[in-house]
Amino acid sequence: MKCWRTFNFEKTYGFNKLFVVSILTTLLFFSVAFSSMQSYYSETLHTPGFPWFAVGLLAVYPLHKLIHLVPVINRRLKLTWERKYTFLPVLTVTIRKPVSKNRFMICLTLPFFVMTPLLLAGGAMLPHYLHYFTMAAAFHTGICAFDFLYLKAILSCPKNAFIEEDMQGFEILIPDESPAWH
Repeated sequence: MKCWRTFNFEKTYGFNKLFVVSILTTLLFFSVAFSSMQSYYSETLHTPGFPWFAVGLLAVYPLHKLIHLVPVINRRLKLTWERKYTFLPVLTVTIRKPVSKNRFMICLTLPFFVMTPLLLAGGAMLPHYLHYFTMAAAFHTGICAFDFLYLKAILSCPKNAFIEEDMQGFEILIPDESPAWH
């Protein structure tokens, strides 16, 4: 295998720019989702249950990471925690073996296509708590903004590529081509 390309978005763009993109994605998603769902489900909003909302909001990030792991659960994984700006815990999951492009794309998109619809469905089923569910869905979509940046980069790589992650980002590996005379 040879390295076709290396990506490290935090080094390229900086954590602050990526964080701003995530915040803007969160705000945009909340604005669109809440206004459209509130116009459809014109129920009076209730504020009791805020402690449950806070617990649920704190559970979004670990659940997001857990869903990332479902397609690669049979691989050897390495989990590490680090803190950004002394208050933002970040869980990094590193797969010790290269993963095929298609499986890696499933890993990246699975949390968005599982959790966000579930949270929006919760808002539709309990319209009195629509604001809580759309805030949680918006927060989750902001987390997914990083995944979509990775997905955009991976879409341009060859279809037989493998992805290998490390602490500095990820490398796109392609199989060595055998000489034509073999």
